[in-house]
Amino acid sequence: MPKLKTNRGAAKRFRATASGFKRRRSFRNHILTKKATKLKRQLRPTAQVDESDYLSVTRMLPYATKKSAKRRRQYHAKDKSSQMMTQVKEVHHAKS
Repeated sequence: MPKLKTNRGAAKRFRATASGFKRRRSFRNHILTKKATKLKRQLRPTAQVDESDYLSVTRMLPYATKKSAKRRRQYHAKDKSSQMMTQVKEVHHAKS
Protein backbone atom coordinates (compact mmCIF):
# COMPACT_ATOMS: atom_id res chain seq x y z
CA MET A 1 0.00 0.00 0.00
CA PRO A 2 1.42 3.45 -0.88
CA LYS A 3 2.39 6.03 1.69
CA LEU A 4 -0.28 8.56 2.66
CA LYS A 5 0.37 12.24 2.14
CA THR A 6 0.10 14.65 5.04
CA ASN A 7 -1.74 17.90 4.37
CA ARG A 8 1.05 20.41 5.05
CA GLY A 9 -1.34 23.24 5.91
CA ALA A 10 -2.97 21.08 8.58
CA ALA A 11 0.43 19.94 9.87
CA LYS A 12 1.30 23.57 10.61
CA ARG A 13 -2.02 24.28 12.32
CA PHE A 14 -2.66 21.20 14.49
CA ARG A 15 -0.61 19.18 16.96
CA ALA A 16 -1.52 15.70 18.18
CA THR A 17 -2.01 15.24 21.91
CA ALA A 18 -2.96 12.22 23.96
CA SER A 19 -6.62 13.21 23.92
CA GLY A 20 -6.91 14.51 20.35
CA PHE A 21 -5.54 17.59 18.60
CA LYS A 22 -4.81 21.08 19.82
CA ARG A 23 -5.21 24.21 17.71
CA ARG A 24 -4.77 27.98 17.92
CA ARG A 25 -7.80 30.20 18.29
CA SER A 26 -8.85 32.44 15.41
CA PHE A 27 -9.26 36.25 15.28
CA ARG A 28 -5.94 36.99 16.96
CA ASN A 29 -3.65 37.85 14.03
CA HIS A 30 -4.24 41.43 12.93
CA ILE A 31 -6.44 44.49 13.51
CA LEU A 32 -6.04 43.99 17.24
CA THR A 33 -6.46 47.68 18.17
CA LYS A 34 -10.25 47.57 17.95
CA LYS A 35 -10.52 44.32 19.89
CA ALA A 36 -11.01 44.43 23.65
CA THR A 37 -8.18 43.36 25.94
CA LYS A 38 -10.46 40.78 27.53
CA LEU A 39 -11.19 39.18 24.15
CA LYS A 40 -7.50 39.07 23.21
CA ARG A 41 -6.67 37.49 26.57
CA GLN A 42 -9.39 34.85 26.15
CA LEU A 43 -8.11 34.00 22.66
CA ARG A 44 -4.58 33.36 23.97
CA PRO A 45 -4.73 29.71 25.11
CA THR A 46 -4.89 26.79 22.71
CA ALA A 47 -8.10 24.83 22.25
CA GLN A 48 -9.03 21.25 21.45
CA VAL A 49 -10.31 20.35 17.98
CA ASP A 50 -14.05 19.71 18.21
CA GLU A 51 -15.42 16.18 17.82
CA SER A 52 -17.23 17.18 14.62
CA ASP A 53 -13.89 18.18 13.00
CA TYR A 54 -11.79 15.37 14.47
CA LEU A 55 -12.36 12.95 11.57
CA SER A 56 -11.32 15.48 8.93
CA VAL A 57 -8.18 16.42 10.88
CA THR A 58 -7.23 12.76 11.30
CA ARG A 59 -7.58 12.29 7.54
CA MET A 60 -5.33 15.27 6.87
CA LEU A 61 -2.73 14.06 9.41
CA PRO A 62 -2.66 10.28 9.02
CA TYR A 63 0.66 9.73 10.82
CA ALA A 64 0.03 12.15 13.67
CA THR A 65 -3.00 10.13 14.70
CA LYS A 66 -0.92 6.96 14.90
CA LYS A 67 1.52 8.73 17.21
CA SER A 68 -1.39 10.05 19.22
CA ALA A 69 -2.91 6.58 19.52
CA LYS A 70 0.47 5.16 20.55
CA ARG A 71 0.80 7.81 23.27
CA ARG A 72 -2.73 7.01 24.47
CA ARG A 73 -1.91 3.30 24.66
CA GLN A 74 1.29 3.99 26.59
CA TYR A 75 -0.53 6.28 28.99
CA HIS A 76 -3.29 3.76 29.65
CA ALA A 77 -0.79 0.91 30.02
CA LYS A 78 1.14 2.94 32.59
CA ASP A 79 -2.11 3.74 34.39
CA LYS A 80 -3.13 0.06 34.44
CA SER A 81 0.26 -1.04 35.74
CA SER A 82 0.09 1.52 38.56
CA GLN A 83 -3.40 0.25 39.46
CA MET A 84 -2.11 -3.32 39.54
CA MET A 85 0.80 -2.30 41.77
CA THR A 86 -1.62 -0.60 44.15
CA GLN A 87 -3.72 -3.77 44.31
CA VAL A 88 -0.64 -5.89 44.96
CA LYS A 89 0.39 -3.58 47.81
CA GLU A 90 -3.10 -3.75 49.31
CA VAL A 91 -3.07 -7.57 49.19
CA HIS A 92 0.42 -7.62 50.72
CA HIS A 93 -0.66 -5.33 53.57
CA ALA A 94 -3.80 -7.40 54.15
CA LYS A 95 -1.69 -10.56 54.65
CA SER A 96 0.62 -8.83 57.14
